[in-house]
Amino acid sequence: MAKDMLDAIYAAEEACRQRESEAKAKAEQSVAAARKEAEALIAARTRKAEEDAEAALAAAQANSEARLRQAKADAEAECRKIAADAAKKRPSVVKQAAEAILG
Repeated sequence: MAKDMLDAIYAAEEACRQRESEAKAKAEQSVAAARKEAEALIAARTRKAEEDAEAALAAAQANSEARLRQAKADAEAECRKIAADAAKKRPSVVKQAAEAILG
C-alpha cells in the first residue's frame, strides 16, 4: 500500500511538472506571438507616420512655393507702381532741382 501511495505521489508530481512545462511553453508562445504582433504594429505605424510626414512636407512645400510666387508677384507689382510713380514725378523733380540750382 505504501508503494501504491508513493507511486501515486510520484505520478501526481510528474503530472504537475508536465502541466507546468506545458503552461511555460504556452506562455512563451504567447509572449512570442505578442512580440511579433507588436513588431508588426510598430512597423505599420512607423510606415504610416512616414507617409503622413512626407505628405505634410509635400503640402508645406507646395504651400511655400505658392506663397513665394505670390510674394514675387506682389513685389513686382509694387516695383512697377514705384517705377510708374517715379516716371510721373520725374519731370517736376528735375524742374525743381534745376530751379534750386539755377536759383
